[in-house]
Amino acid sequence: MGVLDGEMCLKVRCSKCCWDTQMILTPSDIQRIEKLGYKREYFAFFDGKYWRLKNVNSHCIFLDEKTGLCKIYENRPLGCRAYPIIVDDETNTCVIDVEYCPLAEKITVKEYLLGCRILQKIFRELGEKEPKPIGIR
Repeated sequence: MGVLDGEMCLKVRCSKCCWDTQMILTPSDIQRIEKLGYKREYFAFFDGKYWRLKNVNSHCIFLDEKTGLCKIYENRPLGCRAYPIIVDDETNTCVIDVEYCPLAEKITVKEYLLGCRILQKIFRELGEKEPKPIGIR
């Protein structure tokens, strides 16, 4: 049971990361979600640089308000799969979002490295410089 696999989040019924999200979507995220039958205009908007998940009532469009669960969990965006591992823009390194995620202190080294690999995949897909794990150059 871990944070990245969603087990701990489900156990404590936490969906904090789904509120006021600014999640970037990759082309593969968009394609995967569109294959579920959702139109891009329904779940995404273009901010001038990236496609991002839409918020409705201040939460991700795919968060079920009654259950607190993601409606597309098995097909969720890569960024959601990596969270609470995020990129520090100043250092271009993978860091744990200890300020926002209540379960951040539960992240293992294995999960941190997995989350960073997912972020690297996102950045590769977007044609951006890949972030590095802290301590590895």
